[in-house]
Amino acid sequence: MKSEARTGTVGTVACSALLSGILLTAAIAFAQGSFNQNSAFLGQWCAQGDPNKQASITANGPFLTLTNEQGSTSTGNYQGTNQNVIVAAQWQFVRGTLSPDGNRINWSNGTFWARCNQGGGGGGGHYHGRLPNLQGTWYRDGNHNLACSIQQNKKKLTFTNESGQSAQGSFLGSKRVTANWAGQTINGALVNNAGRINWDNGTSWSR
Repeated sequence: MKSEARTGTVGTVACSALLSGILLTAAIAFAQGSFNQNSAFLGQWCAQGDPNKQASITANGPFLTLTNEQGSTSTGNYQGTNQNVIVAAQWQFVRGTLSPDGNRINWSNGTFWARCNQGGGGGGGHYHGRLPNLQGTWYRDGNHNLACSIQQNKKKLTFTNESGQSAQGSFLGSKRVTANWAGQTINGALVNNAGRINWDNGTSWSR
């Protein structure tokens, strides 16, 4: 009888552990799903509404990756269950509150980001001005031993880095591009009359 009692106890403990594991997995999946459901923060932004000070927010699993107009990056986390407030941990935990229309982020340090495609009489998805020609050979960080290339078909772009890896991308406007490297989105700013691309990850391509 004692042996049977011990066997029953072990079985109960094993079942409880299994149930706890299932509930934990479900909770994590639910949490990640709730984070991923809200994409209102994603896209291109202009610091202080200035189109020459472009910033961006991209998805990074259950979190966000924020890049400001100076190229500095920070992870972004939603504040509790409030889906219209994010906190930038690497920027001294500054908080950003999304406006009801989704076109402005008011930061707790007194600054703001506005949607870059707002104003000027244009709507989202429209490209103002002529797109530059990026077709050809580029060099990572200006090093001619690290040749890259860009294939261009109107707004669509194919990037090949110095290691031979390719990414599909497109223009985000006449001065911004985006590339998807194996699921990781990296945006770039075109400077020096489109002779240089400053990528959000701190690298650059020039020609």
